[in-house]
Amino acid sequence: MKPMRSYIDILYNGVDGTNIIGEDCESFSWVDRASGESDTLTLHLSNTGQKWMNGFFPSDTDVIKAWLRLEEWPVDYREGRIYCGAFMVDSIKYSGWPEKLDLSAISVPINSDFNVKAKSRSWESTTVRSILGDIATAAGIDLVFDAQDHNVESMSQSGKVDSTFAKDLCREYGLAIKLYNNKIVVYDQAVYERAAPVYTITREDMGTAGAYRIDKQITKTYNSVKIQYTDKSGQTLSYEYTIPDTDGQRQKFISSKADSLRDAEIKAKAALRESLRSSRTLTITKTGSAKHVAAQVFQLEGFGRLDGNYFIDSVTHNRSAGKYTCVISAHLAVTAF
Repeated sequence: MKPMRSYIDILYNGVDGTNIIGEDCESFSWVDRASGESDTLTLHLSNTGQKWMNGFFPSDTDVIKAWLRLEEWPVDYREGRIYCGAFMVDSIKYSGWPEKLDLSAISVPINSDFNVKAKSRSWESTTVRSILGDIATAAGIDLVFDAQDHNVESMSQSGKVDSTFAKDLCREYGLAIKLYNNKIVVYDQAVYERAAPVYTITREDMGTAGAYRIDKQITKTYNSVKIQYTDKSGQTLSYEYTIPDTDGQRQKFISSKADSLRDAEIKAKAALRESLRSSRTLTITKTGSAKHVAAQVFQLEGFGRLDGNYFIDSVTHNRSAGKYTCVISAHLAVTAF
């Protein structure tokens, strides 16, 4: 059997840059995130002869599209090309000696004011999807909305940049937001976490070359939530929820605005789920594979009472010195409600 090989293919400003980048690329890292932060691509390049300071000097408006290409990989590792997405150059770091360039790019549309200009505006009688649609249009990108929409009586964006406001809005309603390939992708994370596992990772699979870390934080383990909220008439009300088959003694408290009792319920449960996602986290480093994708669920086996279904928060694909590895960050899927 031939050895497993991994490569990176590059389309740089619409031109095939695979050979130009490839001959200088000493290592690369691609971080695929499920929600919140941007995906990133970092290329560590040799700058012999100051090649990347002169004729190939990166521009602030450069766009990089990247693929991971795998050869002679086991069948279940999806031999072929993995599309990483479209990225805009964000950071250029030169160093010496020897002369090198660290070229980093992010999935945020930095050719607009999406993540730089603080704005103040308001919406009336609208929906979460409509607000996010306005933000996507202003950034010049598309919105993909894979979730139940929520009515919003009124909403104000007070001195926040669009990227931060969109993340805060989604978090409040329990929605995940990801910037990918010139799109804002929004989905219901609670629904995704209830999906069947797409594969299993066992202790034996990791062998002695892998590494893992599992953290359990008791202070993040709540079993009930109480929200004190102000409705549209200015009245202060409250709503409480207890996870079925628990005593509800460990209660999380939040204060917020809510348009209705239903709105308060959505926001309270979203806050409870967010805390629980931090209560048991997992990091695994293992041989690289195309099957590891952010926002998927896998089953962990061979770790006793820590076994279960885990939701992937991010996957960092690293290739250095010809070795391809993945670092998987995940949390125990929250499925009790």
